[in-house]
Amino acid sequence: MLLSDIIRIGKPLIDSNMSIQERIQLLSDVGKEEAKNFYGNVFVVVLDGQEANLYYRTFQDEENGPVQLDAAIAMPITIPSGGNPLNAQGIYPIPCYPLYDKHIKQISDDKKTFKLVHDRLVKTVPYFDTDQEELAKKSKIIADCLVEEATKFVREEKQLGVLFILDCSLEFFETEQKQGYLEIKVHDRSADHYFMNPQKLTANIIEARFQEAKELGSKKNAISTISNMSSEEVVSAYNKSWLWLSPTWEAPRSIYWEKKEWTKGIRLNRKEYEAYFYGAQFLKQVQTPIRAGVLKEMFAPTFSVEAKQNMRPTSFETIFGIPYFLPLTNVDPTELYTKFQNLKTRYESKDAHPNDLQLEIISGLQSKIMRNVSDDYRITIIYYSGILNRGDIHLRAQIEDVVPSIAQKVQKIIQDIERRQLKYIADLLHIPEEQTAYTHFKVKHLPTLLSNAYGPGYLWTSMEKVLHGRPIGIERVTKQATRRMTELANKRDFWNIRFELLFYHLFLAFYRMYSSQILHEGKGETDVREWKEMIDRYKNGILTEDDVNSTEKVGFIAGCLVQQFERSYFRKLGKGYLDTRVMRFGSKLTPEMVWKNGLIEMEGLRKRRDLGISENYSKALAIILPAMIRLEKNNLLTKEKDEFMTMFWSGYLMFPKKEEKNDVDFQ
Repeated sequence: MLLSDIIRIGKPLIDSNMSIQERIQLLSDVGKEEAKNFYGNVFVVVLDGQEANLYYRTFQDEENGPVQLDAAIAMPITIPSGGNPLNAQGIYPIPCYPLYDKHIKQISDDKKTFKLVHDRLVKTVPYFDTDQEELAKKSKIIADCLVEEATKFVREEKQLGVLFILDCSLEFFETEQKQGYLEIKVHDRSADHYFMNPQKLTANIIEARFQEAKELGSKKNAISTISNMSSEEVVSAYNKSWLWLSPTWEAPRSIYWEKKEWTKGIRLNRKEYEAYFYGAQFLKQVQTPIRAGVLKEMFAPTFSVEAKQNMRPTSFETIFGIPYFLPLTNVDPTELYTKFQNLKTRYESKDAHPNDLQLEIISGLQSKIMRNVSDDYRITIIYYSGILNRGDIHLRAQIEDVVPSIAQKVQKIIQDIERRQLKYIADLLHIPEEQTAYTHFKVKHLPTLLSNAYGPGYLWTSMEKVLHGRPIGIERVTKQATRRMTELANKRDFWNIRFELLFYHLFLAFYRMYSSQILHEGKGETDVREWKEMIDRYKNGILTEDDVNSTEKVGFIAGCLVQQFERSYFRKLGKGYLDTRVMRFGSKLTPEMVWKNGLIEMEGLRKRRDLGISENYSKALAIILPAMIRLEKNNLLTKEKDEFMTMFWSGYLMFPKKEEKNDVDFQ
C-alpha cells in the first residue's frame, strides 16, 4: 500500500549522509517558495529570566526575494495545513512561529498578543513539562515586549513574519559554539551569541509530528501494522503536512471507532512514523503539476473535433503527479539517496542523458527524470487533483510496479515516432512541416498519445497496460478516428482530415513497434512504407490480387481511384466528384456509398463525359470491383467499415498529383 511505500522511501533518507541544512529544509518549510516572505520580518525575542528584549531582523535582500538560508535555517517554520492559520495549530518543535498579517497588525493589542504567544507556547515541545502558571508568566513578559517594541515595525502594506523566542532557560539554546552547531542570528551588533544543536532540532521536529499523530489515536504496547511486531507505543497515520488521511473524513473510519481510535485501522511505531514523515516530505518535493496544454490533450473530448477545439486549456482542474521508485532488494542508503536527489532536480530535456528515463515523455510530468534506475527497481506514478494542504485530495490514478526497462523502450518508441516517423507520414499526406507542431505535441507524451487515440475515459487503463507491457487493442482507435473524419467530411473539411490521418498512422506506428519490441509479437498491421509502395504499384499499373487481400488494402486502393478519377472529373466539369456524386447531403460516407455511388459509377461517367484518365486507372478498377464484391459477400463492408474508411481517406489524401521523376500528371 502507499503508506508502506512512503515508509520505505523515508528510511534511507533518515540514514543518508544528507547535510543538516538539507535535512531541516526537508522536514520544515524553511527555504520553500511559499514560506520565503515570512522571513522578510523576523521578530526575535530574547527571554532571560524576567527580562525580554526584541530584535528585528530581515532574512531577505529584497521583497519577494530568496531567503538567506544560512540565517533562516536555525528558525524553521511549518506553514499550517488546513484550518484557520491565525490559530495555533498542531505541535511546534521549537518556539518559532509563522506570523500572518493580522497578527502583526494587532500586535499592539496586549490581550490578543498574549493569546498569540500563550496558545503557541503550550503547544511547543520544549515546554511540555513546564508548569502552566510559569508558561503564563513567560507569555506575559514576551507579549509586553512585543507590544512595546514591535509596533514600530508594523507597516500599512501586507506583512508576513516569524516570531522566534530565544528562551535562555531552555537547555535547547547554548552560548558555546560547537562543531556543526547552528548560529542563531539575533543581531549583527549584539555581543551575545547563541547556538543550537541541529540534532536536537530535527529530533524535536519529529517529536512534534509524532505528538500530532496522537490526536487521532495512540496505544501503548501494541502491534505495529507495518512491522507486525510489538512496539512500546504506536500512533495513527495522521500527518498534518500530508493530509491524504484527514480527521475531517468520515469514509475511511469505521462507524465503530471513536474519533481518536484511528489506531484500530493503522498503527505506526516511532521509527516507522519518522520514516513516514521523511518520505511524505520527500514526495511533496518531487510532485509536479501537469501543465495546462498537456491536461487538455489528456482530458478534452476526442469524439468530436469541434468540441475539442472549443475547450480551453484552463478548463481543466490541475492534476499533480508524484513519481518515485523503490528497490527490490536492500540498497545502500547513500546510493538510494543520490538517486532520489536526481528525482528532485528539475531538468530540461536537452540536458537528459540517452539512458535517462524522461518522465515528461512517459507520464507527462515536466522537467523530471529518473537517472541510473535499473530493473532492480520498480517505479510508481501517482496522479491526484485537489489541494493537499486542505486535505482535499482526489486520487486519479496509481500506476505501480513499472519495470524501468519497459518504460525505457516505450520512451524510445515515442521518440522515434515523434522525431522520425512524423515527418515521413506528413510528407505522404502532403502536410508542410511548419504545420505539424500540434501533432508533434500530441505524440511526444504517452498520456496525450493514448488519450487522443482511445479517449480520456480509457487513459489510465491504457497507460497502465503500456507501462506494464501488456497487450493493447487498435479497434477503438480506428473507430474514434473514423468518427472524427466523418464529422470533418460532412463539413467538407478535407484538409483537417489529413491531420486526423497523420495522428492515426503515427499511432499505428506506435502500436506496431510496441507489439514488436515489447510484446515480441507481430500484429500484421501494414507499415506506412508499404502504403507508399502500394501507391507506386498503383501508379505503374502493376497491382496484384495481394494488394486487395484485406479490407484496409481495398479501402486504400478505392481512395486512390476516387482521387484520380476526381481530378479528371473536376478538370472537365469544374466540380468535385466525391462531394457531389458519392456523398449524399446530410448522410455519412460509408463503404457501400464509396462502392455503389462512387466506384461503380465511374466507368460510365468516364465514357459519357470523355474523361481522359491515365491507363493505370482502368487496371486498378478491374481489380477493385471484384474485391468489393468479396467484401460485401463476407459482410466485411459492415463489420470492418471503420478499417475501410480510415484507409479510404488515407488513399484519397496520400495519392500524389504528379509522378515525382518525370512530372507526369495522374488524372
